Amino acid sequence: MNFSNSNRSWLSPFKSWYFLMLMAFATWMVFFDGNDIGTQMRLKNKLISLNQEKIQLREKIEQSTNALEALREDKEKFAREKYYMKKDGEDVFIIDKK
Repeated sequence: MNFSNSNRSWLSPFKSWYFLMLMAFATWMVFFDGNDIGTQMRLKNKLISLNQEKIQLREKIEQSTNALEALREDKEKFAREKYYMKKDGEDVFIIDKK
């Protein structure tokens, strides 16, 4: 006896049903779900830009911390070099080293 044809005919409607349901589920997850591919790509790009911004802000914090330390160490030197302040009766000469 050959049962392979009878088994195929019995399972063929279920196989196509499972395939259609799998394709419908995959389509829903890829295009219509709240976590679809487009949303994931936008979130990934935003994460990359936020990480770059975080690096830039950390550099600014480091610069500000260094400037604050310089100010705390010698206020007069900081004011003269940074803001070109002078005492009464002094002349200030600015030499540009470019």
